[in-house]
Amino acid sequence: MQYSLLSRFQGVIAGVSLGSRLTRARLKSRSISINSQGLVNPRPQRLRDLKLYEANNTDKQLKLTRAESLVGQMTRSLTRCQGWDQTDWDRSWKQWQQDQSQENLGIEENSLIPDSNQESSESETTSQSLAEVALATLPLTLLFHEQPEHLTQHLQQGIEVTQESPLSLELEQAVLTFNLAIALALREELNPSTVLAKISNHLDPQTDFPQQLQEVQTLMEQNVSLETAQEQLLKSSGETVNTLKETTLVALALYSFVSRPHDPEIALLRTLQVGQPPTVCSLLGALSGAYNSFSSFPLCWQSQLKRSTSEELVQGEILTSATELFATWSGVYKTKNSFFEIDPTLAVAAPNVIRSSQS
Repeated sequence: MQYSLLSRFQGVIAGVSLGSRLTRARLKSRSISINSQGLVNPRPQRLRDLKLYEANNTDKQLKLTRAESLVGQMTRSLTRCQGWDQTDWDRSWKQWQQDQSQENLGIEENSLIPDSNQESSESETTSQSLAEVALATLPLTLLFHEQPEHLTQHLQQGIEVTQESPLSLELEQAVLTFNLAIALALREELNPSTVLAKISNHLDPQTDFPQQLQEVQTLMEQNVSLETAQEQLLKSSGETVNTLKETTLVALALYSFVSRPHDPEIALLRTLQVGQPPTVCSLLGALSGAYNSFSSFPLCWQSQLKRSTSEELVQGEILTSATELFATWSGVYKTKNSFFEIDPTLAVAAPNVIRSSQS
């Protein structure tokens, strides 16, 4: 086992948080630069100085991003009920929607676009639907990652709750693809070079999304730049940056991951540099965190998340929510257990991942 399962759980939740908060930081600072080799160019404001949380936080700055609050709300449903409870899940989803409608969030918090003047509100709404469904169902994947059949069933149930009308088959398959990739990473069965083909085998070939995945696979084999991949995906589907289909956002997140699977830092920063929607960054962060664990993120990012957990009393749930969900998965009755915080190196994994030395 390369990484502990607890660290992978934390990596998923932290990845969502980092993706959304890096987007906020990018809006405040234009000093990040990536060269053609995918390396961070030196600038006066170095990467370690990028602040995910401002010093002297104001009340507004203490608020969670939409992605953080959504994942946190749905995670609490699972830990509160010690598993899946459709009634509580539905109540939690509606409560999150109600809370968001009461929030007077600015463009930095609720926008799915990199710059406030680049897209219309109509495209924001279009992009938001799939992203919210994918992020809302993410805790289900963490809890049922080692049970593929149960996972698919619960994901479909979770998708139904979040939709007033049935989600189209193509959009549903995009959500399933994202979550299945997370599950494979948690089970240590994710091979970046073959994961897209492996998941495509479980999708309906009559829809367009498997074809889009095949195109992502081809682009990965050609080792094209992220800019070229984005242009090609938009060209083949007849889209523009202002009219991105929801499934294309998932495809872009998958390419951003498989083309740079072992370096979450560069993967996230170059995605921001290219100017992809913040939705892509949150999905990418979750994928990178599941595959590389929480420990793979830069220490400065880790420390800021840990500091926020201890200092932001109301919103300090980024890592603790992942820990409590891990405790629920482990069968712990009392999920708020200090044991998991005292010993973060716990060797707990999905069945058949840890084996005896004699096997």
